[in-house]
Amino acid sequence: MAPIPLEGNQTPVGNNVPQEGNRGGSISLAILIDFIIQRTYHELTVLAELLPRKTDMERKIEIFNFSARTRQLFVRLLALVKWANSASKVDKSAHIMAFLDKQSLLFVDTADMLARMARDTLVNARLPNFHIPAAVEVLTTGTYSRLPLCIRERIVPPDPITNSERRSTLLRLNQVIQHRLVTGNLLPQMRDLKIESGRVTFTVKNEFEVSLTVMGDGPNIPWRLLDIDILVEDKETGGR
Repeated sequence: MAPIPLEGNQTPVGNNVPQEGNRGGSISLAILIDFIIQRTYHELTVLAELLPRKTDMERKIEIFNFSARTRQLFVRLLALVKWANSASKVDKSAHIMAFLDKQSLLFVDTADMLARMARDTLVNARLPNFHIPAAVEVLTTGTYSRLPLCIRERIVPPDPITNSERRSTLLRLNQVIQHRLVTGNLLPQMRDLKIESGRVTFTVKNEFEVSLTVMGDGPNIPWRLLDIDILVEDKETGGR
């Protein structure tokens, strides 16, 4: 008969001779029955040798104790024999439970590892959000009109201004220069001036002639020097 596991999900012990230390916690049912029979026979032999020396009451007590003890032992053996019919199912169920426990531990370890990777390893590996409007415009129109103007200015030269735009710009610049001069404080020596072509030219007789302009209409924008001509003459040579 096949070995019967006594405790847990252990590996059965084969053959009809008990192996070293009953490895695996199992023993053959035939060996167990043989052991119980030998034990009962030994106790019965000892009892038969001792009973003649005892009184009638002591003999009855010893016989009753032996009967009760032996009956209890064989009742347990009977229960074990009945259970042996379903031992394979119990063993299979234990294997299934062990497998499910192992799978559960693997799931938990995998979840912990993924969480650790998300917190530590993959923080710097995230992709930026995709620019959906740009992709839609390129796929539908074949071009993209939302690039920064600085990119266009670096690659494509600006269109030249027309003559009318140039004239209107210089006229507006003349007005700005005139307004700055009217609202500012000029030195008496710099009253000789001329405004044209977006610049003002100051002439100080026998000293210098300078041309200035401004790069905007703000009251605090500094003047920008365009040209200067020294008018001081050398007395010996008469040259400037």
